[in-house]
Amino acid sequence: MKHVFLVAPAAAGIDLAKAAGSVLEIVKKEAASVASFAASEKVPAALRSVEADAAMEELVGIVQESSAEALVVTGVSFAESARAEWVNIQIAAALDADVILVADSDEAGALVAADFTLQKARVAFVCADGDSMNAEAVKKILASETEHRISQAEFRRNLLKLASRNLKRIVLPEGAEPRTLKAAVEVYERKIAIPVLIAKKSDVEAEAARQNLTIPAGFEIIEPSAELAEKYVPLLVELRKAKGMTEEKARLTLQDPVFLGTMMLKKNEVDGLVSGAVHSTADTVRPALQVIKCAPGVKSISSVFFVCLPSQTYVFGDCAINLNPTSEELAGIAIQSYDTAKAFNIPARVAMLSYGTGKSGKGDDVELVVNATQAIRAARPDIPVDGPLQYDAATTENVAKLKAPESAIAGKATVCIFPDLSAGNICYKAVQRSAPGVIAVGPMLQGLAKPVNDLSRGALVEDIVYTIALTSIQAQA
Repeated sequence: MKHVFLVAPAAAGIDLAKAAGSVLEIVKKEAASVASFAASEKVPAALRSVEADAAMEELVGIVQESSAEALVVTGVSFAESARAEWVNIQIAAALDADVILVADSDEAGALVAADFTLQKARVAFVCADGDSMNAEAVKKILASETEHRISQAEFRRNLLKLASRNLKRIVLPEGAEPRTLKAAVEVYERKIAIPVLIAKKSDVEAEAARQNLTIPAGFEIIEPSAELAEKYVPLLVELRKAKGMTEEKARLTLQDPVFLGTMMLKKNEVDGLVSGAVHSTADTVRPALQVIKCAPGVKSISSVFFVCLPSQTYVFGDCAINLNPTSEELAGIAIQSYDTAKAFNIPARVAMLSYGTGKSGKGDDVELVVNATQAIRAARPDIPVDGPLQYDAATTENVAKLKAPESAIAGKATVCIFPDLSAGNICYKAVQRSAPGVIAVGPMLQGLAKPVNDLSRGALVEDIVYTIALTSIQAQA
């Protein structure tokens, strides 16, 4: 694991370059290989949201590409100390950095350190001229064993990097929908995937004009028509004849662009499908279950969201598909979600959530979680899992010490499994919409033979971009 130090000012007027140089000299004596760079050269002065996100991803890239054992990052310093503090907190979160906070007094350092700590940053503050104190702080950090957290910026960078290594054709049945079209243009231009839009070309061109978008040369738009649908009628009849499908019913069914896109996926003409900006979850998932079906050995599908806080990424399941799962189904959701977290390089520890921790809760709902936890341990002893756990006990270490001191998962969970759809859907939306700087990527469907993913009808353009990237990565696998 790389040790990343962010040297940041606690107030305006501190010579940050001198402080960073001092820390760098100390680290060189303690670490086998050291590198350094100045974050101020990468963070745009305007700090508009899109620019800031891109800058944080670039900083993550510098760390990932460095072969050094330790990196010393010089933070940013502005005349407005509060603004500098905010930016440095974002940098610390993005890099999962240990912060060396340089203050002109212990009192000032402690006050600013508290703000960093609230954002889950690991902080040591030192006086501006205290080289010996700097040495103690640096040595303590180098000696500590801390697990690397996947920040939001790192997750985003990894997602787009993985998707772009092997471009996949992703069909978008809602091709003229405003957010979907804007996302498709971005996906195409950033070489994340090859979008295939199902829509009337005139509708796409009209919407592009409304948004002042330029349709890239080579952009693929497939116009739905009776002639196109006829191509898929024989296969649909064959797949669904046991359910009474006839040629006439198949032609009516294929008027639905989601069903049309699903048939394209079935025939391997595209590699994945993303829908849901205007269609319901049922409208997106039903064709997939009827035509694509579950992967071999999978009894039922489920879904996860990647809930990306600035400093850490969590996997939440199931928040979109299974209404009231049985204990067996809940165990299956947890196993699928654990495997998904591992596939995306997220340290995976599973918390089975409930309204009580350990034996503090009673009733059928708690028993459901107890039985599911036991089923996971029996089926997959390799999965680190505990439950029932309340959400705060699962994710917050100081709460875990009080409520579940014997648990190896409490306070460290990264995969959160909700007991039913109501709890999961409400929680992810509350976090996504109410907590600052949070994005929720998904839902990503698990267990289908080919990748199909649903969007929330409230999805933002960036949500659609990341869901297309997820689908592309699933298609690569």
